Amino acid sequence: MSGSNMKDVMNRFRDVVDTPYEKLKLWKEANGKKVVGCSPMQFPEELVHAAGMLPVVLQETDEAITTGFSYIYPFYCGITRNIIDIAVKGQLSFFDGLVYADICIQNRNAACTLKQVMPASYVEYVQLPTSLTRAGVMDDTIRELERIKAKLEQLAGRKIDDTSLKQSILVFNRNRLRLRQLHELRRANPGLLSYRDLQVIVKSSMLMPKEEHTELLEGLVTQLEKMKPSSLEGKRLFLSGHLCQSLKPDILDLIEGVGGIIVDDDLYTGYRYYAVDVAVDGSPIQALAKRYLEKSLPVPTRSYLPARWEKYLVERAKDSRAQGVVVLVAKYCEPHLFSYPFVKEALEIAGVPHIMLETEHEVVSLEGVRTRLQAFVEMLN
Repeated sequence: MSGSNMKDVMNRFRDVVDTPYEKLKLWKEANGKKVVGCSPMQFPEELVHAAGMLPVVLQETDEAITTGFSYIYPFYCGITRNIIDIAVKGQLSFFDGLVYADICIQNRNAACTLKQVMPASYVEYVQLPTSLTRAGVMDDTIRELERIKAKLEQLAGRKIDDTSLKQSILVFNRNRLRLRQLHELRRANPGLLSYRDLQVIVKSSMLMPKEEHTELLEGLVTQLEKMKPSSLEGKRLFLSGHLCQSLKPDILDLIEGVGGIIVDDDLYTGYRYYAVDVAVDGSPIQALAKRYLEKSLPVPTRSYLPARWEKYLVERAKDSRAQGVVVLVAKYCEPHLFSYPFVKEALEIAGVPHIMLETEHEVVSLEGVRTRLQAFVEMLN
């Protein structure tokens, strides 16, 4: 893949990310397949894929929230308010179904609201366990996945057998593998790819057929592997936060503009999305359940006290040789806000400098954020 081809691939990914729902609508018209939107985090997209439908992760748009305020509280997080707003305006009507998994009370209420504002659409709520220590958690997870599997079979008009589900698992694992390779390449040499471009690649994988995305990604990774290491001057930063939504590009530009180099992350539109594969042996439903219950990748939307999220973040930040941590909290994100005091304490005890920035869906002045970031980066050793 030449340099021009690399640019073409990035433009392809960027085009999908910039106008996700318009591109999905065109894809559906061209391919004649059903499209199912999945709420961010924790729902196994492989089930939708195995049913012959296209699974996509719902994305926040830049559109101002207007009509949606009549249907949802203003103190809900940005992505929840945005999805409800564009749903009310009919922009999600092309979806054949929406699947919402339980990660917080706002997500739960969003599913209920979507059922009301989209009565002609299939909207399903998935109650996966949030406590990983109670007895029978594996059985409960499998039972709920089997229930939603049957619902998806009805929507697709075909059975999801073990063979098709295992094949879908292989397709998704292959994509996760390539994303991890890209992640490690950039972690070792941040100059290869801007973090903003990495975000584009990850988000596009949530919106495109995995087979198509993987083919493009493999060529990109191969070309990047051949490139000579390039040095960047700046302070190495670890990025954490935004549990289920992507970052505003303006924030990333600010971080890099004041001399920060993002070397690693713990974002849903980042490492957490592709960190863990699904096992390919045994029952595929059990394998999907096991991945959901994976305890090595803590997140505050699930409870497993032996594996504390704040300890995990400290270890990841130190392992990446980060000089500081930037914690991005989406405004009104209750799971993150409840967990932040523990994260703050753990980073302070470990001697890892950090800054917490609260972000919002609406466009606000970034000058105050710039000043705080610049001061933070300048104080790092």
